[in-house]
Amino acid sequence: MKTRKIILLIVFIIGVLSLLLMASFTYRNACEYASSNIEYIKGELQSAIVSDEFEMSKYHAFKALNGIEKTRLNFLDCGCSAAIESLEKTSSYLKSATATKSFDDSKEWLHLALENTIIGIKVLRVFEQETSSAYGNDILILNTTGAEEHEIGTLLPQGDLKKMVHNCLLGFESSLDKVVTEVECEEANRFISKIHEEAQSTLLRTELTTAKKEYHHRVKTIAKEALDRLGECPEE
Repeated sequence: MKTRKIILLIVFIIGVLSLLLMASFTYRNACEYASSNIEYIKGELQSAIVSDEFEMSKYHAFKALNGIEKTRLNFLDCGCSAAIESLEKTSSYLKSATATKSFDDSKEWLHLALENTIIGIKVLRVFEQETSSAYGNDILILNTTGAEEHEIGTLLPQGDLKKMVHNCLLGFESSLDKVVTEVECEEANRFISKIHEEAQSTLLRTELTTAKKEYHHRVKTIAKEALDRLGECPEE
């Protein structure tokens, strides 16, 4: 049972850490991916709602939740704070939907998640239109110096960006806490140390956007704090 729990914890964290491998996107790439992914999330939610079987409904709900985890950085780089807030609420509703043992209760949470996702789609669409008009065509050009100057770090106040990144990584931080308390010390040390080293290495890349720099810096900090809590492993 303990081994299964360890595997589930590690698989969950690996899923979150797959975000660390994402390449740097300009504004247009980030918002296009965010828009595409939120439509995917909406589709999975609709499939979950119309499913006649509880397990199949949960299957689609988990796919929607996984889609949120994979698209967080795109939303951060896009810079639409209202869409990010919507995404976090949808994530919360989905977690409630997958945690309940009642099919009827699950459907209620799923409807709330879908309503919130539709709001996110609308505000993201408006944000893209307004930002495009405000900053002109230069921001829509890929792989140019001019476009990079308009990255999300210049569109959002630094305090707002830090708060968004912090909120995005709350689940990751909670999972590392469980690794510290529930996984064998040496194994936990190796796993968390690798996360810390990868984040530190990623931060050396000069092409990272401001949002990704803040994101990886926070991952590094969380990993270091987890290692400090883990402490020295006892000798066998």
